[in-house]
Amino acid sequence: DASVSRPEQVEIAARDPIQDIPGIIEAGRLYAGELDVGHPFVSPLNGAFRALAPMTIFSGTRDLLYPDSVDLAERARAVGVAVELHLLRDQPHNFVLMPTPEGRRARAIILRAVA
Repeated sequence: DASVSRPEQVEIAARDPIQDIPGIIEAGRLYAGELDVGHPFVSPLNGAFRALAPMTIFSGTRDLLYPDSVDLAERARAVGVAVELHLLRDQPHNFVLMPTPEGRRARAIILRAVA
C-alpha cells in the first residue's frame, strides 16, 4: 500500500535501514503517474485476489512494508489463493537480493518455485 498509512509503520520505520515513509510515499506517487496511489496497480493490497496464481511472499520484520505483506497473504488466502509467506525476523526490505545466508536461502526457495 503506497499510502504507508498504518500506525505501526512509524515504529517499524525507525528500524528499517533501507526505506523511510516519505521515500515510499514519493516512490508511490511517481510510480502512480496519473493513477491514485490507492489504485490496485500501484497498491496491490487494494486489489481483488480472486483467481490469482499461487503466491510466494518474502518479507522481513525490519521492512517498513511487512505488515502489508502479512495482510496480502491473509487476503489472498481468504479467497482461496495458495500462499507461502516467508517472514524473517530482523531482515530488511529486499533481503532476498542480498549476499547473506537468509538471501541465499530465499533465492533457493524462489528457484524451486519457478523451476
